Amino acid sequence: MGIKDKLFNWFKAKDKDGTEMNLGYVIDGEPKSIQDLQKLFKAYGLEHKFDLFKPLVRSRIDFELTSVDDELIQIGQSKVGGKPDLDSSTSWPQTNLKKSLSFIAQINCNELMEHNNDSLLPSNGLISFFYDSEQESWGFDPKEKDRMKVIYSTETENLGRQDYPDDLEEHSIFNSNKLQFDNSLSLPGWEHESIEGILNNEEGDNYIEISSGVENQLLGYSNCVQGPMELDCQLVTNGLYCGDSSGYNDPRRKELEIGSKDWILLFQVDSDEDTGMMWGDSGKLYYWIKKQDLIELNFNNCWFSLQCY
Repeated sequence: MGIKDKLFNWFKAKDKDGTEMNLGYVIDGEPKSIQDLQKLFKAYGLEHKFDLFKPLVRSRIDFELTSVDDELIQIGQSKVGGKPDLDSSTSWPQTNLKKSLSFIAQINCNELMEHNNDSLLPSNGLISFFYDSEQESWGFDPKEKDRMKVIYSTETENLGRQDYPDDLEEHSIFNSNKLQFDNSLSLPGWEHESIEGILNNEEGDNYIEISSGVENQLLGYSNCVQGPMELDCQLVTNGLYCGDSSGYNDPRRKELEIGSKDWILLFQVDSDEDTGMMWGDSGKLYYWIKKQDLIELNFNNCWFSLQCY
């Protein structure tokens, strides 16, 4: 639950003896500036650690969903759910067994021009996200590469809205939602390796409140359900199975794990009644990409994670 979800509640933090403190309103919405973050750190008793976190702050693009009939969304417009808009050279993606993937979302980069603060996303074009129609892939197995697809097209004008393939069942089709974008700043989660050793356990409770994040986003730090995923992405895409301890205990891990720092969050979408999406037990679906691949507009090596409670 992010800062925005607490707008009409009293902020609560714990002072040094563990007593809860009612802090009142701190900021109006998600933090949009370094000054907003500094206010939060002060309110939660962590002002003395703020300078250690400033270099770690990332820009994030949040999006809110509004349910709307797919026919009312223009072809090529950003959306979650509904039918994808693809150019004539692109077929609806399938698994290796010729099973159609579910369409998750498309992002029109032209709509993000005023929000693309780090200039990491393309200045134009359409990024489309697809995922396992049976919703049974978690991103732990290298063999699941065909259970997801991220398609980037520079074309945003001459697109066609694709009808659902006959093999997609009702639970594999999601309701259309238009998107409204906004900017905010993002902090690494409590378990992220970048903040190891900065906070003690008592300070951690308050930091979790500050860094809790949002439900739906592009870029920034992921709002994790079960912990950081960058290492998983690095190991799995290099052939190690991470559904049990074998991949983490593999002797190749030591050499590979330095590359986990290359992975950044591309897209995150939450379970939602309006979309009909339920990722496991009220979880989230995440798409990851190496930063250099994103700069080079290479979306072929993306990976994914599904986490739930």
